[in-house]
Amino acid sequence: MLILFWGAISLIGSLCAEDFLGVPLEVVEEVMDLGYNLDPRTPNLIEQIIVDYPESPLGLCLKAARLFRLDDYAEGSDTEISEQFQEASDLAIEAAKNYYNRNPQDHEARYALGMCELNLARYYIDHRRWFSGFFRATSGLGHLKAILKEHPDFHDAKMPLGVANCFLDKTPSYLKPLAALLRFSGDMELGLQQLKESETKGFLTRYESLYYQISVQWVLLEDKEAAREILDRFIERFPRNVDALSMRADLDRKTERFEEAFEGYQYILSIPEISYIGEMRDWVMLHSGNLAIQLEKPEIALEKGSVLLETVEPSDTELRAWAQMLYANALLHLGRRGEARVEFAKVKRRDNSKAFKASERILYEMDRDEE
Repeated sequence: MLILFWGAISLIGSLCAEDFLGVPLEVVEEVMDLGYNLDPRTPNLIEQIIVDYPESPLGLCLKAARLFRLDDYAEGSDTEISEQFQEASDLAIEAAKNYYNRNPQDHEARYALGMCELNLARYYIDHRRWFSGFFRATSGLGHLKAILKEHPDFHDAKMPLGVANCFLDKTPSYLKPLAALLRFSGDMELGLQQLKESETKGFLTRYESLYYQISVQWVLLEDKEAAREILDRFIERFPRNVDALSMRADLDRKTERFEEAFEGYQYILSIPEISYIGEMRDWVMLHSGNLAIQLEKPEIALEKGSVLLETVEPSDTELRAWAQMLYANALLHLGRRGEARVEFAKVKRRDNSKAFKASERILYEMDRDEE
C-alpha cells in the first residue's frame, strides 16, 4: 500500500495559501475526496487540471499518483494500468523537475518532484527492479530530507520518511535487497511519530498516513486490533474505498470474525467500485464463498464457485484452481459426494500446487471415510 494523492502542504501553510503549485486548494481537495472513494469522475477532473493549469506540474503528478494506486490495488495484475503508470510517471517527473529548476526556492515544487520519484521507486521495488528503485528512492528521500532541514514544519514531507523508517527498521524479507543498497537502518519509533504527525499536522497526507499506519501495525508489528481501529477511521472518511473495505474484511477473516467478514465481502460485491480494480472482485467472491461454507451456507458457496468458473479467464490458473476447490467443497457440504469427487479431481498441480495438495487431502479423507 503506497502513495495515492500524496499530500501537498502543511496544515499551517494551507491556512494561508490559496493554491498549491498554482492550482486552487479546493480543486486539489476535490481530487482527494473523489480519488480515495474511487469516484469515476476523478480522471476527468485531473485531466481538466492539466488543461486549465498548463504551467503547473501538479495535474501530471496527480495523474501518475492515481495510476500508481490503481496498479497497487490490482497488485500489478493489470498490464495496461502498469504501462500507463510508467508513461505518466516519466511525464510527471519531467514536468516537476522543470518546474523546480525554474523555482529552486519553492519547497512545494521540490516536494512534488520527490514524491513523484518515490512513487516510481516503489513501483520498481514491487517489480523487483532493485537498482532502479534504489536510485529513485535515494533521490526522492534526499529531496524530502532537504526540505525538512529548512522547513521542519512541512509535515507532509514526514510521511514517506516515516514509511522508510518503519519498513527499514523491521524489514520484510522482500525489502531486504533495497535496505542493503540504501544502507538505511530505520527507526520504528521515529517512523511512527512521523506518520502520526503527517496525519494530525499535515494537510493532504492526513489520510494517506492512515493507510501506512495500518500496514505498519498489521504487517510489521502484528497488532491487528490497532490496525482495525485505524482502518475503521479511514473507512468512516472514505466509505467507498473498496481496497480498505477488503482489508477490513480480510482482517475480520484472519481474526476469525467470520460473520463480520462475510457481511463485509458481500457489501463490497454489491457496490460498483469493486469493478474498477482488476481481479479484486473475483478474489473477494472466492473469500466470501469459502466463508459461506464456514458459516454452513453451502448453497451460496456453490453459486459463487459456479460464477467464478464461468467468468475467470483460463489463463488465470491460480484463481481458477481455488474456484474449482470452492465449487467442489460446496458440493461436498451439500452431501453430493460423487459430484464433489469429480470436481476435486479437476484441480491440477500445474495450476496451483497448494490447491492441488488441498484437493488431494480432501480426496484422501473421503476415501478413508468410505472404507
